[in-house]
Amino acid sequence: MAQRGMRWLVSDRFRSAPFGIVVGALSVLGCTLLLYPLKTLAPPDSLGVVYILAVLAVALNWGVWLAILTVLVSAAAFNFFHIPPNESFRISGSQNLAAFAAFVIAALIAVVVAYLTDRLRTGEEQRLREAQARARVLTAADDERRRVVRDLHDGAQQRLVHAVITLKLALRTLREGDPAGAEPLVSEALNHAERATVEVRELAHGILPSVLASGGLRAGVESLVTRVSLPVEVSVSAARYSPALEATAYFVIAEALTNVVKHAHATRAEVRVRDDGRVLRIEVGDDGDGGARLGVGSGLVGLDDRVSTLGGDLRVESPPGAGTRLVAALPVEP
Repeated sequence: MAQRGMRWLVSDRFRSAPFGIVVGALSVLGCTLLLYPLKTLAPPDSLGVVYILAVLAVALNWGVWLAILTVLVSAAAFNFFHIPPNESFRISGSQNLAAFAAFVIAALIAVVVAYLTDRLRTGEEQRLREAQARARVLTAADDERRRVVRDLHDGAQQRLVHAVITLKLALRTLREGDPAGAEPLVSEALNHAERATVEVRELAHGILPSVLASGGLRAGVESLVTRVSLPVEVSVSAARYSPALEATAYFVIAEALTNVVKHAHATRAEVRVRDDGRVLRIEVGDDGDGGARLGVGSGLVGLDDRVSTLGGDLRVESPPGAGTRLVAALPVEP
């Protein structure tokens, strides 16, 4: 949390700790140069407010620890240049000591307020992201159900209807005493029924492969890679997990491999799944073009939503020209 900061004023690329240290140092230096000519015109305790603004700026963007460091440096500068005796770290008199103590306390209070505000804002953002992710998951589930209904209606259901109609025609032909005429009708009905069976099996496999339910994640992944058109190195343990965890892990791997085949121009891929007792870590890598981004493409967004609903984390490491590595971390139920 300390390194993330509140992210209110600067963009992500400028929020590294070294950049924050530079900004904090320059802020204290700027305040000192601004206030030094005014030290004879205003009481010391009124000048400390400007330093506190610098502390707030650091706290809002670079977090608590850099803000506390800024407090310490600001206190040293405030003491040296503005607390009598000037240009000395000694403090003379109880009034000056009280002014210095008030400055330090006010600066630390500013840091605490910034931290608590950050926690509240971050919590609200997290709840909003989770609500949006759940909404997208529900929408995707509804879309998937509609797709299944459509595929069943246009495919297997139509074939089964044809099979039933053809069998009725065959039965009528038999009753009319024409077994030879009924035979091609029975063959046609059988053909429709067999094709409907294949389509239902393929449809069910797209929803959740039976091998995943019966053999676990390793069996599901091994079955999956047999249908991938490039070499895939697999390292998955035979451990069993909850159905929700196995299904999410499977679909993460399936979507990642689909992206490898469609977009990566890779010659090989690898799938590794490790379990440290608390987190199931899934890695899918390739040697392709790279340049993938997590927020681009509905497939990766859907995966991110799936992973988020289980309290997990998903990231993509994909430097241009150096391949892509998708990493998902899913909490393992105790």
